[in-house]
This record gives sequence, structure tokens and C-alpha cells, in this order.
Amino acid sequence: MPKITPKDDKKPNREGQKERKTIVAQTTDKTKLPIQSYQWQYAQNDHDLAFQLISTGNYLQKTQQYRVKGASIFSRIYSGKGLMNYALNSKILDTSNQLPVRRPTMNVTQSCIDTLVSRITQAKPKPTFLTEEGSYKEQSLAKQYNAFIAGEFYRNRAYEKGTMCLRDSCVFADGFLKVIEKNNKVAYERTLATELFADKDDSWYGDPRTLIQFKLSDRATVANTWPDAKLQIAKASKAYVDGSGESSETISDQIILVEGWHLPSGEGAGDGRHAIVCSDGVIFDDKEWDKETFPFVRMPFNPHSVGWFSQGLVEQLMGTQLGIDTLLRTISEAINIVGVPMVFIDELSKIVEAHLNNRIGNIVKYRGTMPSFQTPPCIAPEMYEHLMRLIGFAYQIAGISQLASGGVKPPGLNSGEAQRVFLDNQDDRFASLEQRYNDFYIDLAYQTMDKAQEICEREGSYSTVYPSEDGTRLIELPKAGVLKDTYVIQCYNESSLPRDPAGRYAQLAERLASGIITLEEFRALDNFPDLKESDKLGLALRNRILKMLSDIVEDGKKPAPDVFMLDPTDLATTLAVQYINVYSNAKLEEKKMDLLRNFVVQIQTLKQQAVPPPVVAPTVPVPQGPNAAPAPAQAPVPQSVVSAQ
Repeated sequence: MPKITPKDDKKPNREGQKERKTIVAQTTDKTKLPIQSYQWQYAQNDHDLAFQLISTGNYLQKTQQYRVKGASIFSRIYSGKGLMNYALNSKILDTSNQLPVRRPTMNVTQSCIDTLVSRITQAKPKPTFLTEEGSYKEQSLAKQYNAFIAGEFYRNRAYEKGTMCLRDSCVFADGFLKVIEKNNKVAYERTLATELFADKDDSWYGDPRTLIQFKLSDRATVANTWPDAKLQIAKASKAYVDGSGESSETISDQIILVEGWHLPSGEGAGDGRHAIVCSDGVIFDDKEWDKETFPFVRMPFNPHSVGWFSQGLVEQLMGTQLGIDTLLRTISEAINIVGVPMVFIDELSKIVEAHLNNRIGNIVKYRGTMPSFQTPPCIAPEMYEHLMRLIGFAYQIAGISQLASGGVKPPGLNSGEAQRVFLDNQDDRFASLEQRYNDFYIDLAYQTMDKAQEICEREGSYSTVYPSEDGTRLIELPKAGVLKDTYVIQCYNESSLPRDPAGRYAQLAERLASGIITLEEFRALDNFPDLKESDKLGLALRNRILKMLSDIVEDGKKPAPDVFMLDPTDLATTLAVQYINVYSNAKLEEKKMDLLRNFVVQIQTLKQQAVPPPVVAPTVPVPQGPNAAPAPAQAPVPQSVVSAQ
């Protein structure tokens, strides 16, 4: 900061004027300015790193309190419970557990979110490695990577956690899944949006260079993960979920970890950094962070025009939901106060009020005017109409059919095809959200492969469990390296067929009737549980042939076909010829191509051996010589046959 000092002015003053003094600013050389505490990535020692990283995180927390407060409000609107967070004072967040029990409820927001999440997550995107005109080795490697990714998703329950991230994006605007290493394996960790902070100017265009996370972690788990920092972890201050006195009433021993990432400014710049600190010092410091992304997979609901954080569905519906709650409360109070039966008694009539009670079959004696029972109107009908309009507006904003949220089909849609068309129209409304949901799993596949490659290079191997039709099997991460510049990962649904059994059967039957698929392919695609055993027997021959051909292509094994592989449709020859045509363009090794050709020859040989030789009638020798008997005369042709000819 410049230092301001007064200095005498040597110029003579005019008569009648007081002596003037000139203020001169003596500035400091900018090259000698100390590094600000918010530039933690340039810290030179552990003490400065811990202090500057925590200071940066506290500053971002202070300037972004509105995000945490808003998340608490959104959580209360969705589930009726506020969000406790150690980033702010609990009194600000209002962490009371329950709303009034007797309040009238019509939580349209929760209905819309649950219906939307259930609708989109029915399809399971499957990340697939694709090679463009790649050789057989590249295609084979991509196939191994596909099995490896499927195994990692299965082991880490990726689709279950992806569903939670989608719900978080609806409630908190963004859902985050952190890709970490745990016990020398890739693991996924759900992260709340209120735990992450990025500077608003740095993330103005949606690509922040610095990200900080506050994480409440178990002390023993942290000490086991980073044993070299056990002393700092043991001295770290105990932390709680919020600042209230009730939060300290716990049996857990937890601390707050502050983790920061700074992306490198360019390829080979060497200024990237990743560090983890606690209140007592540095736990982990990686000065060689050279990745271009943070270890988070983000699921945004509605990205803003500027900035990194998004807008959630609860935020879009909040005004409508509050209007519905206000109307319901007004209607409820009006019904309780006004909408009660009233008894009108003439003052001149002789009626004993004790006779007007709640007993059944009571006898009331009166003289004069009979008592009158009236129930006044509670509220104007326009309020009910306005309430229904607000409910309809909420479903329109969310793009959810009110009938779909209640599990009711529209009237008149009786045929399966009409219902499928109606559902397709509903899917068009969420096309952009479904694309972001698919991109979520694509990013997750990329980060999973990167983390698995790091572990494999360090440990020498990496294996996972892959679910197949015959159960689970162990898959090793290929050591041939990543297919750089020759592959892309795209997402496809597990099946393009309808999910309901009736619609699935109808489409398969149409394709079978038109000759697009065979009966074996029909059995492989129907996926009906009650026909599983029958399909298994019907596909036994096809699966056996494919297994044998796959062993030839993958491992170069010599086939051993037998007569039990023969059938009237000559399926073995058909599949073998298809393999030859496919892998001839993929530059399969000539040795394996010869094995495929020999397989076809062996099948043809077995077919010839299985055909019985033709039956030849025994020939009668014709006697020769003068004493030989005459040859038997040909049997006469019947007259009817001659006339017919």
C-alpha cells in the first residue's frame, strides 16, 4: 500500500496566502510486494500453504453465503428439513428439524422432482469406447476397456450414485461425484454443492482455474489414508456439522479438511497444484498437478449464462410453491373458522339450549319458531380455481404431466403403441437434461480410466469385477496403454427397445416377422424372466459357437467343433463366415484368419461325414454263353399309365 507523507513546497507563496504543503505519494516497488494470502498455489513452505489455503477458503465462504443459505431453503422446500452446513452459523440457516405438523401440504416441488428423476434414470447410459476405422488390436483393446468400465460402474454402484446426483441437481442446482482413490481402487464419493467454492470472477465463463472443497471427515480415516501426517491430524481441531450447541452432542470425532486445486496455466507450465490441509498444518501437497480438470463429475440441472454454478428445479418452482402454500393455509384457516355448522334460534321461541347436543335421535321441544341449522360458505370459488392454476403452472414449468406424476395414463390411450408415442413426446421435453445426464457418465468414464491408469502404473496391475451373462468374472486393466487420439467415449442406452414387456415383445415380433432378426436373436433380446430358462436352452448352440469363435479371435485357440454343433440352419457356418468378413477389414493376424477359415472347413467336413452314403441296389450278374438263361423281360406297363402319357 502506498505510504502518504507531507513535504514542504519550496515555491514562494503570493502575498496574503498561507504557506502550502504538497502531498507526495511514495510508492513501493511492485516486485517486492509480498504474495497475497489468497494465492495459496505459490506458497513456499507448509506453514504459508496451510494459512493461505484456509484463508482463501474462508474468504470464498464469506462472499458466497447466499449459496449456502439458498441451498438450505431449497432443501426445506423439497424435504421439509433445512440443510446444516459447517460453512456458516446454524442460526442463519435455521436448522429446525420439522415444519408445523398440522400445516396443509401440497408439495408439488417434491412430486415434480421425484417424477422427473424416476423418468430419466430408467435408462442406464452405457459409456462405450469407439475406434474409428481402427485395427483389430485397437478394437480388441476398446472392447477390453468397455468391459473394464462396466466392471468399475458395477463395483462402485455408479448408476445408484448418479441417480442421487441428478436429484441433487434438481434441489441444489448441481450434483457432484468425486473420483478418488480408496484402498488402491477407484471410488466415487457424493459431494454436496455447498462444499465447493470457486471465485465468481474466475468462473465467470464457466471454467474456473481454482476450486476449494471443505469436507467433514473422520479423524481415524484421514490418519489411515495419510499416515505421514498423523501428528497434524491428531492435533487438528474437532469439527461439527454446524455451529449450534446441539451439534457437539455426538460420539463421532471429525475434523474439517480444506482441499484445493489449481489447474496449470498451460501444457508443461508446471504451476498446477493440489493440496490438503487441516487446522494444524499440511496433510498432502502435490506440486505437480498437471490435469486440465478437477476430480469432480458435475451434473448441472440448468446452467446459467455466466458462472459455474447452475439453477435448480426447486429454485424455478419456489415462487409457485410458496403461492400454493399461502393459498392452502388461507383456505385451511377459512374452513376451520368459518366453515362450521351454526344454529339460529329466535329469541322469542321457547327452546331449551341443552336439547341441542350431539346425541343421536335427540328430541328437541320448542315453541314458536323452529331452530335453523346453516353452514355459511367458507371461501370464494375463485381461490380454489387459482390454487388449481398454480398447481398446473408448477407441472408446466417442470415439464411433467400431472397424470404421469400420479401414475395415471391419459384417457383414450388404450393401445401400447399410443402410450409409447405419448412417452416419447414426454422425453422430448427433457432432451437437453437427458443429454447432460449422458455426458455425466461420459465424464465419469474418462476420469475413472485416468485414475485407474495412475494406480496401475504405480502398483503394476489393476483388476475389477465385470458382470456377465454367466455371472461375474475378473477383468484386468489392459497394460497396452490408452488409445490416444484413436477413440472417443459415447453413451448409449442399454437397450433401445421399450422397457415394458408388452411393448418390447411387440417390437421384437415385428422385426422377427419382417426378417430383420432371427429367432435366436429374438430369444437373446426378449429378456423375459419367465422365459429365461427356455431362452437359455434355445440359445445354447449359438452361445457355444460364438464362444469358440471369440476364443479364436482373442486368444488364437484352435477350435474343436463336433457333430453336436450341426443344425439344419447351418448356424456355425453362417457365424464363422460373418467373423471372417468382419475381421478381414480389421487387419486380424493371418494366423487367426487361417484358424477361422479352418473352422469353416471343419464344419463342412463334419456335415459330409454326418450324411449317410446313398443306398445302391445290388447288381445281378448276367450269365454268358449259349446255355445262359435269357435276361428277364421288362414288366409290362399298365394300360392306364400308357393312356395317361
